Amino acid sequence: MKRRAPFYLLLACSVLLATGCESRAFKAERRMWKAHKLAQAVYKNPKGTPPFVLQKAVDAYREIIKAYPGSLFAVQAEFSIGHLYLVKGDFDKARDVYKNLTTDCDKKGNLCAEGYFAIGKSYELQGRWAEALLIYKKIMQEYPFSAKSLDLPLYIIRHYRAEKNEMGLKSAADQGVAYYLGLKTQERGQKGAHILQSLITRCYLESGMWQDALDSLERYVRDYPDRDPQEAIFVKALLYARKLNDKQKAKEELERIVKDYPDSKLAPQAKTLLGRL
Repeated sequence: MKRRAPFYLLLACSVLLATGCESRAFKAERRMWKAHKLAQAVYKNPKGTPPFVLQKAVDAYREIIKAYPGSLFAVQAEFSIGHLYLVKGDFDKARDVYKNLTTDCDKKGNLCAEGYFAIGKSYELQGRWAEALLIYKKIMQEYPFSAKSLDLPLYIIRHYRAEKNEMGLKSAADQGVAYYLGLKTQERGQKGAHILQSLITRCYLESGMWQDALDSLERYVRDYPDRDPQEAIFVKALLYARKLNDKQKAKEELERIVKDYPDSKLAPQAKTLLGRL
């Protein structure tokens, strides 16, 4: 028994430590839940919410930041405070909060990209697109492989498309393609190159450049034969059928799937579509 005592003692200590960690996380989550509940009143009626209600929610988040400095709970609380000011239309205060999230970026990494995006979004909601665009391009330059940067060219394209700004749309598409091509040259291992090629295709699709999209899809099929090329071929068939009204080309692409990838999940769908064309 004496020999086993140290083992059980260590086990007991481990359990207590684990329980303590879980308790701390649970308390943080509970405090976040309460703060979010206070914030809901502001989100539901931004203009009609009295100042003291807003302040109560902000204070709840600030207490979390103070109690759990440097944690994800603190980061989430910081974003939440900024969002509260944003929904109230106090753009300057929102930006001041978001700026706190863009310090010590060597430690925070991609969180800084999210912080800068929030700043850009505040300018955008204020109707100051030029300033927002500068922020977005800063993110793309300084955090090129972050999730936010990879989405931003498409985000910018959608902005111009929503505005029905044909010149801006074409320019954004060209810049987006150039951006992704630049990242492909940096992707030495080629592990993510197929993803970047897909994003190039999406630039063309989002901007309605159908022929360029077709060429990009065919490049994907050629360069990445081990990355489910039949999906790219299927999209080509849909483009020919629905956007270019070229049923013959659509049939050729569908027949290509049936012939070259008979065991794929898309083969039955290709056969069905062939029967309808």
